[in-house]
Amino acid sequence: MELSPDWVVGFVDGEGCFHVSVNENPKTKLGYQVLPEFVVVQHQRDIQVLYALKSFFKCGVVRKNNGDRWCYRVRKLECLRAICEFFVKHPLKTKKNVDRIRFCRIVGYMLEGRHLSVEGLLEIIDVALRMNTQQREALLRIKRDLEAKVRYSPPLGESQGER
Repeated sequence: MELSPDWVVGFVDGEGCFHVSVNENPKTKLGYQVLPEFVVVQHQRDIQVLYALKSFFKCGVVRKNNGDRWCYRVRKLECLRAICEFFVKHPLKTKKNVDRIRFCRIVGYMLEGRHLSVEGLLEIIDVALRMNTQQREALLRIKRDLEAKVRYSPPLGESQGER
């Protein structure tokens, strides 16, 4: 199945999702990990469309999602950059484009390494909070936690015991 850019735009407008989550991860310096992903979910009867999208974008995976649903998912930053560039050249037509713009801003921040600082992570969370997200409460909790860390961090060169 060969897909045209116009078909991909229309299909993603209807079926795609630009999602950013921030999860606790004690193995990271800040204790949190930013996970952007581009996802399209379809019933298993239409799985060939997901494989066609994978072929079109030349990256991502097709996996079972839930029950008889399958998804095409992209998480690798370099692939997300390419997807963002595609949608700059071929913009979405619905309000989903607003989330796409914010999603691509977050991907850009991550490519710059901004997610590795508290300030950058807070910036990412602020953008993610303006997206269509069901993780609002979790993002707000993480934001409060990070802001508390910034308020109570010791000045440079001063350890906790020297205050």
